[in-house]
Amino acid sequence: MSGPPFVGRRPEVARIRAAHLDSVRTGTQVVCEVVGDPGIGKTRLVHVALDRCAPNLPLVVGTGVEAEQGIPFHVFRHAFGAARPPRADPQGPPADGTEPDGALVPRVAGPVDVRLFRTYQLARRLLTLAARDGLALVLDDLHWADASSIGLVTHLLRYPVPAPLLLVLVYRPRQMATVMPFGPPDTGVPAGRWRDRIELGPLSLAETVELYPKADPGELDERHDRAAGNPGYLAALAGVEPSGDAPSTDPPRLTDRAVATLRAEWAGLPPADAACLRAAAVFDTPCAVELLAEVAELPAQLVNESAWRLVRRDLLRVVPAPARFTFRHPVLRSAVRQDTDPAWRAEAHHRTLTALLARGAPPAERVAQVEHLLNLPHERPVAPYVEVLCQAAQEIRRDAPELAVRWLRAALRALRPPAGSPDSRHDVTLLLARITGEAGNLAESRTLLREVVPELPVDPTGRRAAAVALWVRVERLLGNYAEAAAISRRELIGMPTPTAGAYQLATELGAVGILSGHPSPVPGGAPHGDASGIDRAGLHAVRVLAAAHDGDVDIARELLATGVPIVDALPDRDLRDHPDCLLAFGLAELFLERPADATRHLDRGIALVRDAHRDDGLCQLLLGRSQVAYHRGQLGTVIGLATEAGTVARRIGSRSLLSFALAFEAQGTAWRGGPRDDARAVALARSAVEFASDLDSWSGRTAATALATATLLAGDPATCVEMLTEAGGDSGLTRLQASLRPMWHELLCVAALAAGELPEAERRARAALAAADLIDLPGQRAFAESAYGEVLLARGEVLAAMPYLRAAADRFRAAGMVLRHSLALVSIARAAEAVDQCGSVAARARHRALELAARCGTERVGLRLARPLRALAENALTDREWHIARLATTGVTNRLIGRRLHISPRTVEAHLTRIYRKAGVESRSGLVAWVSRFDDTER
Repeated sequence: MSGPPFVGRRPEVARIRAAHLDSVRTGTQVVCEVVGDPGIGKTRLVHVALDRCAPNLPLVVGTGVEAEQGIPFHVFRHAFGAARPPRADPQGPPADGTEPDGALVPRVAGPVDVRLFRTYQLARRLLTLAARDGLALVLDDLHWADASSIGLVTHLLRYPVPAPLLLVLVYRPRQMATVMPFGPPDTGVPAGRWRDRIELGPLSLAETVELYPKADPGELDERHDRAAGNPGYLAALAGVEPSGDAPSTDPPRLTDRAVATLRAEWAGLPPADAACLRAAAVFDTPCAVELLAEVAELPAQLVNESAWRLVRRDLLRVVPAPARFTFRHPVLRSAVRQDTDPAWRAEAHHRTLTALLARGAPPAERVAQVEHLLNLPHERPVAPYVEVLCQAAQEIRRDAPELAVRWLRAALRALRPPAGSPDSRHDVTLLLARITGEAGNLAESRTLLREVVPELPVDPTGRRAAAVALWVRVERLLGNYAEAAAISRRELIGMPTPTAGAYQLATELGAVGILSGHPSPVPGGAPHGDASGIDRAGLHAVRVLAAAHDGDVDIARELLATGVPIVDALPDRDLRDHPDCLLAFGLAELFLERPADATRHLDRGIALVRDAHRDDGLCQLLLGRSQVAYHRGQLGTVIGLATEAGTVARRIGSRSLLSFALAFEAQGTAWRGGPRDDARAVALARSAVEFASDLDSWSGRTAATALATATLLAGDPATCVEMLTEAGGDSGLTRLQASLRPMWHELLCVAALAAGELPEAERRARAALAAADLIDLPGQRAFAESAYGEVLLARGEVLAAMPYLRAAADRFRAAGMVLRHSLALVSIARAAEAVDQCGSVAARARHRALELAARCGTERVGLRLARPLRALAENALTDREWHIARLATTGVTNRLIGRRLHISPRTVEAHLTRIYRKAGVESRSGLVAWVSRFDDTER
């Protein structure tokens, strides 16, 4: 047979071969049924299989034809070459059951009479003679067979031919003009003995690729999905015509040849059935009889009868509960659509849309009709169709923002001049910009807003002000703080009368000021004009955050006391649209050391934006939540949340948010303290600095402080001091966040101790105490007291240091800073051991510190507990380097050290090289002598 290459179907070919061998071996009839949907390749399979496994076997083929269903035995007549094809009597068969040429026709009801049975027996004897040396009889398209042919097949199944006859029955089981009396073999009858049934399924994607090896893989994958692996439909789709430049929901047009081939299935239908089929093609989903009747403009009873006739022809199929009708295959629907007059289709789609709107149909069903109408020629105005698209997009924007964006883009295309008014285009563009921004496509949202906002007039309703606020927010999320601030100020200055949008603009201006490092005055009162509750709450949240960020603790607490009840009372739908409000409250509560309240607000925001698929809000909330976890010492959670936030930041294209995410991940990784964490933390922090807009911005300062933390813990105090000093602007660190300034002074104190600069360390500790006096925050006071206690320890004033260390531990515990609490307990344990080696205070502190470290997931506590207390020289070593130095003095090799620490021997050698340099020794023997000076730490 000509055509594409035959692929796959090896099991089916093997079963036909087995049936043929059984027939030859037993010398009796074997029946093989091949069934499947139209186009699935039944006929091709049979001919290829017989050609491969029995090329010399005589082959007889009879094919059923719908037009010859009135001719008795027409399938067998075709198979054995009747010289004169008889014609059916238009008046029907005579009452005696005979045709004019003497052929018998079985009666519709009642038992088979003797004459008919003898006819079947005669045909059986003739087949026995024809098959005495072997014969393959293929009866194709039996679903179009006449009653006489079906009766003879049934007789042959009951009384098999006693000769090596391979009887192959090919038909579509769903498409029965005459009820088939045969089907799957009886239960318990082994297949391959005398009867087998092959149900042909679709081709796999791999087989489709083999069938069309030169086709584009992406296009072929899509074609395979559309055809559902049906070889016939794959061939029909092989030469589809492009549907135009604009995106369309309609599948690509089939070629005229493909439509002509498929038209044979519905050609000659009665008018009512044809109208019903055309009406069904209007729908992309299963439809009820009532809708079909409205579209076809026919009585419902007549449409119901036509639909069931189409089901029996397997053009339509039934979807149960409740009964609805749909096409057998989408390709068939496409062919019927293309074969229908476009003007009739346009009117039918309009009738369908009207009916669906009246019934309150789902958005996708309504939009499908609009999209078809926009692709068809008609004289109706597009405004009602655009309204349907916008309303549907609003309804599904939370659950499927990508779909809403696609619908709004279609609305904009429909409104191209001169089709729509400028106001309509502006409204659709603003809605599209909002939804694309919420979905995380900030670049497209920014482009749309840049185009539409300059065209909007200033109006008392605040439409333009709200659009400008949205534009500013997008610029802020992208890290374009200078541009965002300029847009906000320009709009506020040019606003003749304050509107509701003034709240949103003032909120954005305040947020931009905090993030850019150049605070803008946030209005202390309310702007004039009406505003919603969520707009007022948003402005209040920014004021709280600004006060908490700048160290105005009392003001921040007062604002929180009035603002939290308001935001807690707001419904989810308002906060889902304005997630920044929850973010600001959560961060303010974190800076005021209320981690439980911060967690509650941030978790509520995360749940809302996840449910709404809002990537723009999700990234910020994840970052805020990771900082709460960092405050609590939950390092695994910090790294996980920061990693997810980084993924979202990359997806939405925000470098500033990505800088935050990398910085937070670097902080968590650095404090985790694993064998490879030092290098990874430094690399992450350096990447954060590169992505930050500048060190003046919040993201830049955060990246710089993260790099300072990572480099100090990695044994590089000089870089730590450099980064913190540069980010802080001066020795007082006045550019750093005031509410966290004692923490950064403490970090500089530790860096000075690591560098052996005791006077500088004391100066930083006193600066931390002074900064802590300005804010009433126990956690920040704990940082200052811890710094001063460490300075006293370095001086050898252990007894003087203990009150500071105990106070720091208690304050860290009260603030919920578990990691810092465990590190303070390490200092207490080491100091207590220096005073009294056998003291219970040291044992309790050591035990509790290790418990808390296990909760945090850090190795640094255990490493610090193994470090000596006295002498500044050893402070130059990091926790990890001191651990390796102690292991090296026990005589183990680099390979064994690496195996124990899960690092390579080369990495161990690099560590030892740095240790030798810092200790001033040149060999392991010198290292042993150096470490032995600190044998007071032997455990």
